[in-house]
Amino acid sequence: MTPSHPLLHRVIRETGWTYEALARRLNTSARVAGLTTAYDRTAVAHWLRGSTPRDPVPGLLCEILSGRLGRPVGPADIGMGHTAPPGPPTAAAELLAGVPGLRPPHHRRRHRPEPGGPEPEGRASDGPGGAGRDDHRVAQGDGHRVPEQRDGHAAPAHVAALSHPGLRRAAEDFFTGQVDALGGDATAPVLLAYLRGTFHSVLTTGGEDALTPLELGHAARTVLLLARSYADQCSFAASRRCLGRAAALAELAGEPSTRAIALRLLSQDALDQDQPAVGLSYVRQALEVSPRTPAMVQAFVAAQAAHVHAALGQRAPALTWLATADRLQGGARPDSDPFQTYRPAALHFKRAVVLGLLGDHEEAHAALDASLAARPAQQERAIMLTRVERARLYRLAGRAAEAAAELRRAQALNRGVHSPKAARESTRLGGA
Repeated sequence: MTPSHPLLHRVIRETGWTYEALARRLNTSARVAGLTTAYDRTAVAHWLRGSTPRDPVPGLLCEILSGRLGRPVGPADIGMGHTAPPGPPTAAAELLAGVPGLRPPHHRRRHRPEPGGPEPEGRASDGPGGAGRDDHRVAQGDGHRVPEQRDGHAAPAHVAALSHPGLRRAAEDFFTGQVDALGGDATAPVLLAYLRGTFHSVLTTGGEDALTPLELGHAARTVLLLARSYADQCSFAASRRCLGRAAALAELAGEPSTRAIALRLLSQDALDQDQPAVGLSYVRQALEVSPRTPAMVQAFVAAQAAHVHAALGQRAPALTWLATADRLQGGARPDSDPFQTYRPAALHFKRAVVLGLLGDHEEAHAALDASLAARPAQQERAIMLTRVERARLYRLAGRAAEAAAELRRAQALNRGVHSPKAARESTRLGGA
């Protein structure tokens, strides 16, 4: 019988692998990406008969096949340019309970957010304003306890305090500022304690049906900020698991902005792992969601699309997406919601990363200059990461002395900020 996906059939034959061997390698790559899969030869046979797995599995397949064949393989090359729609969302209680490091208050033991297995190395290229250590342990503070019993009955999962929009916004503003300024070591334990206290009833009784969409949205945003904290700690597997849960919670809440941001950060994580095809899968999902979001969220998703295409060596679409990001930013209205706006400095930084990948170093340095000029002096962490990116540009151009000088400036700033991510990148660049 002729396969419905003849392109995939031809590529698999070219690798010399059996269906079982391909499925086994796919499951291994999925675990590295923070996914749980159990594919076998029958799954591969289903794909050959015409079914298509949902993102990011086609991207993972492309990465595996590219590595085996020694040439780029994209979704269109295996007949999977259009993926299946996402499946039904998981219950909120299950999503929250699966957040790395999160346990209800009565679980007192200390927890390591990085379970087993080596952590893949990645480049810190998403930069400041866009959205640790591997052996980091998370403190298990009690946060704000909510009684488990009331008049002999289980306490409701509804979080009364969060029904007030001002309280939710105040918490989101505070934690966003803390992540931006202080990074993961200072914020991950606080965010975990806040989640345990605020959603205690959900975690202990599984009463997800009592959560309102606003409460679900707040949970999604808080988990997303925790993901950024883990990424700053270089706990990348924990970060991507949090991002997946944040995207699912945002979908349950009907909140496209948070979902688009989580998908964009998953795309960036894939680039940091040198998996541009996976990054393309995630940014494609973000682009499907972003038309329902404010202009600045759309702008940053477009900038991520530019980054992915630049990483794939596709200059024309990368520049087109950069122009789209600029146009969207220019038409954006001011918004006090931290999840519906981005600072211009962050978009300048992203532009510099894209232009650096395209080899336009002079323009990339100009974008970094614009980013630094737009940063207030108190944003030391963002300024430090911008210095690290400039050092990377100097290294690419063979200007070792200038790169070393920028790294010294970054390291001096990091003595006050203590960002493991920046320290890791400085060490790697310094030894390049």
